[in-house]
Amino acid sequence: MNALSTMAQKSHKILIVDDDKEFLTMISAVLKSMHSHLVIETARSGKECLQKVKSFSPNFVFLDIGMDGMNGLVTLRFIKSMDKTALVFFLSGHSVEYIKDAIGMVNADGYFTKTQFVNILKSRQSLDDILNEGKVKT
Repeated sequence: MNALSTMAQKSHKILIVDDDKEFLTMISAVLKSMHSHLVIETARSGKECLQKVKSFSPNFVFLDIGMDGMNGLVTLRFIKSMDKTALVFFLSGHSVEYIKDAIGMVNADGYFTKTQFVNILKSRQSLDDILNEGKVKT
């Protein structure tokens, strides 16, 4: 059993961070409909994300890279300094190459394009499968 699988089985707290309110609403609704045991919080900025990390202690964070103000790259560094156990997956509307370049700058646990993430959620995969699909391949 891998670390993602073990983590997913014993924890069910997810924080989704994106400055697009409609995207947040859609993603959290789809996740809740698929996995009723999950506790899902959302944040619309890097600053709000850090407040939620402190108060909510998520196990998984799905983090938009391109937010105004504190972008995802900076936010990720703060998350990892606050909670080394949280797994952080980047979300982006940009190309996979752009995301891979961003991951090269920081220590994200994985990534999805937003389109890929929506399609994976719609396929109704298990949380483990979703996380493994986005995991950075080493």
